[in-house]
Amino acid sequence: MSLHELHAQLDAFEKALGEESLDQADSLLDGHDSALHALLSQPLTAADHAPLTALFERQQNLLGLLRQRRDSVAALMSDGQRSLRAAHAYLQAESLA
Repeated sequence: MSLHELHAQLDAFEKALGEESLDQADSLLDGHDSALHALLSQPLTAADHAPLTALFERQQNLLGLLRQRRDSVAALMSDGQRSLRAAHAYLQAESLA
């Protein structure tokens, strides 16, 4: 697999994330990982250094995006749990009154 194809896989992964197609994104990422390992098992030249560095930087950027999404979802879950606890406390206080 070529570096161009690896970038195309990352494009598809990013698109799947944007469309909230998480199962598809997971599958695409698994395929990308396998293809990258296959590429890295081949002999590389100095000319491969810059394109590989660009690919790895892009992967790091996507990891940053995933971290942001994880943190956003964690905050929403925390807010939901606080709301649920507040509702339970309200109902309990109401039943005691």
